[in-house]
Amino acid sequence: MNELQKEALEEMKTAIHKWFDEQENRKNAEEVVLRTTLQVGIFNFVLLDYRPGRTRVESSKSVGSAAGKKSMKASPFTREQILSEVQPLLAEIVRERLDKLEKSPLINYRFTFQGTFATMDGLVELTVLEIEYEEKKRQLLERIQSYMEEKLGNGSNPTNRLETFFLARHLLDPHLFPEPEAAKTIALFDRIQELNKEQVEALAEHRRDIIWALTDWVENVFLPRYYDVTRSEYRNNEYMIKPDAVLENKDEPNQPIDLLLYGAVMIIRYGPDFNKNMGQTFLELAKQLGSGKAARMLKEGSDSFSQEDVHTTAASNHIG
Repeated sequence: MNELQKEALEEMKTAIHKWFDEQENRKNAEEVVLRTTLQVGIFNFVLLDYRPGRTRVESSKSVGSAAGKKSMKASPFTREQILSEVQPLLAEIVRERLDKLEKSPLINYRFTFQGTFATMDGLVELTVLEIEYEEKKRQLLERIQSYMEEKLGNGSNPTNRLETFFLARHLLDPHLFPEPEAAKTIALFDRIQELNKEQVEALAEHRRDIIWALTDWVENVFLPRYYDVTRSEYRNNEYMIKPDAVLENKDEPNQPIDLLLYGAVMIIRYGPDFNKNMGQTFLELAKQLGSGKAARMLKEGSDSFSQEDVHTTAASNHIG
C-alpha cells in the first residue's frame, strides 16, 4: 500500500475502534437485554461507510442510502484493492474486537459487519464479516419455544408488545427457522391478537410489529427467490419475475406463500392508508406466481376474504 492508502486504512480502523469502544463503555447493555427473554443481544448489524475524510460506523442500515454524499477527497483505492486487500484486513480487526464480546449482551446471536466504500470505480458494497454464535442461537431458540408454550399456548393474559416485536422477527428469521411453518406462524400471530383484543391501542401496536416482520420477510426473503428486485429509496420496489421461477405446491396448505397472503391481508385491513397498496402488490405478485388463492382474493376484494383465506388452520392445533 502507498502512503495515501495506509492513511485511508487508518481512518477506517479508527472509525471501527471508536464504535466498539463506545459500545463497550455503555452502562445499560445488560439492562436492555433483560427486558425480555426473547433478546440475547443488542446489535446484529453494523455498517462502515468509508468516504475519505467522512468515514463513520453506524448500526443503522439507512446510512448506506447516503451514497450520493460527496467525499472530502478522492478515494485512493480501486474496487479490486478493496476486495483483495482492505476487506481481509478489516475483517481481522472486527473479528478481534468481537472475540472479546462473544458472551456480551452487546452482540446478538448473529452479527454482520457491512462495508460501503468510495473507490476510483464508484461505490462498492460488501460484507466485511459475518459471524454466528451457536451457543447464543441455541439459547434463543429454547427461549422462543418456552415463550410460545407458556405465554401463547397456555397463557390467557395480554402479552407485552416488546415480546411481539422480537418474536415476530425471530419466527421469520431464516437463520433461526430456514423454512417457516406457515400454519404455526400464522396461528401464533392470531393468538397474539386474540390475547390482546380487549386493549385497542395495544392491539394496534402488536399488529404493526407483526406487519413489519411479515413485510420484511416477504420483501427480503420470499420474493427474491422468484423475482429480481430493483430497490429504491424514493419509490416502490420493482419486481421482475425470474425466467426459471416455479412456485411449488402453490395451493397446498401450510406453504410459505400463505405467509405472504396473510401479510397482504394484514396490511390491507390494519395498515395505514398510504401503505395499503403494498398489500395489493403482494397479492398481485403471488397471483403472477400462479397462486389461485391470491387470484381469488384480488377478484373478490379484501372485504370478502374468508377465514380460510386468511387463516390456514385453527390456531389451537399449531401452537406449542
